[in-house]
Amino acid sequence: MMKKEMIKRAAGLILAAALAAGSLAGCGVKLTPDWEKAAENANGITLELPQGGGTSKTKTTAPAQTAAATTSAGVQSEPVSAGTTAAQTAPAQSGGRQIHEPEITDAIRALDNTSVGTGANTTDRDENNVPNGYKYYQNRWGTEYNAIWLGDTSEKTIYLTFDVGYDEGNAQKILDTLSQKNVKATFFVTQALVDSEPDTLKRMIDEGHTVGNHTISHPSAGEPSLSLEEQVNDILPLEEQVYNETGYEMRYFRYPEGTFSDQSLALLKAMGFTCVFWSFSYKDWDTSSQPDQTSALNEMVSQLHPGAVYLLHAVSDTNTAVLGSLIDDARQQGYTFAAFGNDNRY
Repeated sequence: MMKKEMIKRAAGLILAAALAAGSLAGCGVKLTPDWEKAAENANGITLELPQGGGTSKTKTTAPAQTAAATTSAGVQSEPVSAGTTAAQTAPAQSGGRQIHEPEITDAIRALDNTSVGTGANTTDRDENNVPNGYKYYQNRWGTEYNAIWLGDTSEKTIYLTFDVGYDEGNAQKILDTLSQKNVKATFFVTQALVDSEPDTLKRMIDEGHTVGNHTISHPSAGEPSLSLEEQVNDILPLEEQVYNETGYEMRYFRYPEGTFSDQSLALLKAMGFTCVFWSFSYKDWDTSSQPDQTSALNEMVSQLHPGAVYLLHAVSDTNTAVLGSLIDDARQQGYTFAAFGNDNRY
């Protein structure tokens, strides 16, 4: 490892230790004026905050959200316009490194840094069972900042995503089920998982799943609680580590706690990441109080909708146990599965 890389890696580890020491701080999430207005007009949308589970510089620039995006098959897709809910807006997992240390411009610093939590009233749905609250998120922030809450809502496709902050033995079982069912998923990993389970990370990559960045420290108050420079140091060294150890480039990012801001979204876009949120979540992260399998499966199946992005936590024994049944039930209703950065349907 070059001296410069060693210095950057050390800086990242020091930041992780410092942030971990303060991880008991409260979320401190506030509603933006836009969200408050939308909540009044969207049938009582409220915040529900799911808990988290646990590069060297380059002149390459990430494709702008308004430009045509290249798919994994090399096909140019149409530009994404305001209000469009399209999941495939980022380059596929090939074609050279796109992630880079950004220039933190005055325009980024001037943006609103009010923390916003991801969560909507899931009883307010359209005729296709799509939650209207998450359509608001997609329309409000998705196109401008290269962020995803929903896939294409005209297509019966589901994106299974797993946050893997650490592993209690379930990640390999989840991978077994996905292999048996021939489904590709997206895994968002922290440095704790990368350091402690290199074989699990390698298997995710080798079996064709998409792996995304879930930060080094997973701050409980969210990335916007950090300075812009601290956010870069909480994210970029992990991408660099995974690339150096595996040759794999993480182009997708998930915010810890789902807490974001306009300023932070602009920073992640400048770094070349596509931020992936969700349109389904439930209380699955508490290992000491797991939901029962029957009610959990019923909840998962009842909330199926076109373009759904499912947030699941790999620490959940319940998720591990019912995953196969969820896949089977969804397929019986005509759904297929996909992973971000992969145009195939399974």
